[in-house]
Amino acid sequence: MTEIRQPRARSHRLTAGTLCIAAMAAAVLIGQAGISASAAPDGNQSSMRQLNLDLIAATRAGYSESELQPILDRQAELTSSPAPLWPGDRQGHMRRLGLQISELRVALQGLELNRLELLRRTVNVEIGTLTDGLARDARLGVDATDLKPLQDSADLAYQRLRLARTPADYTPLFAELGPALSQAENLNAQQAAQLAAVESEAAVLRDKGLAAARQAGLDALAAGRNDAAVAAFINHPDLGRPFQKLESTGARLNSPDLADVSLAAALMEGYRDQVHAAFLKVTPSKLIVTSIAAQEMWVYWNGTLWLNTLVTTGRPALPTDIGLMVVARKESPVHMVSPFPKGSLYDYGTVDTRYALWFQPSGEAIHDSWWRSWYGPNSNQGDLGSHGCVGLPYGPIDKLYPWTDVGTAVVVFPGNGGTVADQLAQKTYDDPWWTYHPLLAHEAAAEAPTT
Repeated sequence: MTEIRQPRARSHRLTAGTLCIAAMAAAVLIGQAGISASAAPDGNQSSMRQLNLDLIAATRAGYSESELQPILDRQAELTSSPAPLWPGDRQGHMRRLGLQISELRVALQGLELNRLELLRRTVNVEIGTLTDGLARDARLGVDATDLKPLQDSADLAYQRLRLARTPADYTPLFAELGPALSQAENLNAQQAAQLAAVESEAAVLRDKGLAAARQAGLDALAAGRNDAAVAAFINHPDLGRPFQKLESTGARLNSPDLADVSLAAALMEGYRDQVHAAFLKVTPSKLIVTSIAAQEMWVYWNGTLWLNTLVTTGRPALPTDIGLMVVARKESPVHMVSPFPKGSLYDYGTVDTRYALWFQPSGEAIHDSWWRSWYGPNSNQGDLGSHGCVGLPYGPIDKLYPWTDVGTAVVVFPGNGGTVADQLAQKTYDDPWWTYHPLLAHEAAAEAPTT
């Protein structure tokens, strides 16, 4: 790579004033050599003035004193050379002087062209290096979202290269490419390190075969989407770059290549863990989460999983509401009376339970259900499900009831691994006083996670 060194402004930059002084010095030296206005042809004086103007223009265009020094030295030689003493020889001397000044202007133009060509080639090489690096990063699996700003920089640099005319155009363009090249190299190094970190897991997945590796990736995608959906329900719709990378890497699971699918799945498992860590950072101090698809509950306390249990939610005909709710009332013991007409399909008469955490105005509660023998997936199907409440076994409910405060957040969500948008679209209720509960007041000021 060719390096362009910028000279220090004070000692290596010519100014218009400097060159004006040089022009006056040239006139004085010509005068001292005995060249009077009548003896010196007007053409020589005009050529010398034009040379000085050319030098000033070159300086303003970005050429340094060191680059122009050969021209300046030769100009000094010409202006300081004495005229012949014999008047008959002076006319030839002046013709030669005029020719040499013209040659010096041609030399200046050649120097400028050579310098421009060197700058053009150097910048072109730098842009090519950046473009090649971005292509290499893409092959390595660097996320397209990370590469796009750098690709935009490369495209813009090509456009500016076609319009560049002077060193003042090329030099800043060269300098601006440096950070982009460094960033591309950093992305490559980070991706290589990440690939090395997941290689052992990718090898395990390869040994299990294509279908198992693909399923591992889909499971990671579903888990990350579920975390992101719950975060969106509590008004944190963005979990940052890990979630974006999880989604974008998912497209690689469609590849027929076992090695590529295994590597993608291993990466996605890492992104899933990062998404979950980001989710934990945005949870309120106390949060109860229930998945309809999994028939499972997770209870978080200060960003840590405190309780996990299988549950049973409402049957398909009487589903538990989906959305953000809060515990409005605690009751123990509880005597429940069916709100349905006596003898109707859904009438359950009266039921006594130990605990009830009422979280929905229509009468839905988290409570113990001593009459159930099993919980978990499909326990809510057909006539097996509840009438809209969330039933827990003894043990978990014995811990949950005293721990829960009035105002504790409750999120019931689909939990089916669908996109965040699809899961939010199934919302049936949102607590209107969410941010006004004392336990949740800090949510309004909570910051999104950093990535």
